Amino acid sequence: MVESFDELTKPNMSFKGFTFVRQASLAQTKKGDPFYHLTLAKKSTHIPAKVWSDQLNGREDEAQQTLKEGNLIYIEGDTSTYNDSLQMTVRFFRTAKEDEVNLEDFLETPPEPIQELTVEFERYLEEIKDPLIQTISTAIYKKYKSHFVKYPAAVSNHHSFTGGLLYHSVCMIRLGKDICKHYPSVNQDFIIAGIALHDAAKVMEYTNFSAPSYSLPGEFIGHISMSSMLVDREVQIITKERGQPLSSYEHEAVYQLQHCILSHHGKQEWGSPVEPKTLEAHLIHLIDMIDSRVNMIDRGLDQAPEGEFTKVFPLGKLFKPHSK
Repeated sequence: MVESFDELTKPNMSFKGFTFVRQASLAQTKKGDPFYHLTLAKKSTHIPAKVWSDQLNGREDEAQQTLKEGNLIYIEGDTSTYNDSLQMTVRFFRTAKEDEVNLEDFLETPPEPIQELTVEFERYLEEIKDPLIQTISTAIYKKYKSHFVKYPAAVSNHHSFTGGLLYHSVCMIRLGKDICKHYPSVNQDFIIAGIALHDAAKVMEYTNFSAPSYSLPGEFIGHISMSSMLVDREVQIITKERGQPLSSYEHEAVYQLQHCILSHHGKQEWGSPVEPKTLEAHLIHLIDMIDSRVNMIDRGLDQAPEGEFTKVFPLGKLFKPHSK
C-alpha cells in the first residue's frame, strides 16, 4: 500500500489517500454506462483515472460535486497500464475535509522560487531601452501581475503548473538575451518585450491557476490575439494621456511588438494569425519551441526508468539515458 500519491510509479500498486483533481469529465461507455475520466495529481505526478459506473450508482449528485476540477478528494484505488501508460481505477471516493489537507501541498510549482523569478522578470522589463515599448510592457504586467505570477503556461503539456507562465517567460528571456550577445543585429528590446507579452493573455484564456480550463474569451479569441489587443489598449491610453498620436517611428515599433506576439506559434496552421516576418519574431518562435519542448521532455522523463523508452505525450517514445 502506497502512502503518498506521488509514490505511484508503476502498475499493480494500491493507494488510499488524498489527491487533487486536475481535470474531470463525465463520459459514457459503448454500452451507455456513465463513468468519470479524471486526471489526478500531486505536485509533478499526474495519473489518468477512471471512476466506473458501479461507484456512481446512487451517488450521481455527490459525484458531480466531488469529482470536479480543482477539488481535493480522498480516494482508494489501484494502478494498471493502458496503451503503455500508467492509469488508475478508483474504487472509492469522497470529498476531502478542510482540516485534512492543504491545497499548496498538491500543486506543482517551478523548480525555482516564484519570488526570485518575479524579481528577475521585473529586472528584465527595466532593461528595455525604448521608452514606449517599456511603458507598454510594464503597464500590462503590472495590471495582471497577481495572475501572471501564478497561472500556468498551458492547460497540459509544457509548464502546466502553478507559476508556469512566469517560469516559461523568464527561461525564454534568458535564452533570448544569450542569443543577443552572439548576434548584434538582434534588437533586444523586442526580444524581451515580445517574450514578456507573448503569452500575457493566458491569464484571461484560462479560468483559474490551479485546475485551469478554457474561458469563454479563451475559446472565442485565444491568448495570441488577446495579448496583441492588450498592447493596442495601452497605446490608446498613452495617446489619450499625451493628447496626440504616436510618431511614425513609434507606430512601427508597436507593430513590430504586436507582430512578435501574433507570430510566436510560427505557422498559421499552428495558431498564429501571421507568420514571422522579422528577425526577432523568428527568434521568439524558436525560443518558445525550445523552452516548451525541453520542459515537456524533462517532466515526461522525470520519473521514467533509465535506459528505457517512455511514451511522452505528444512527442511519442523518448529514451532516458542512464545517469553516471
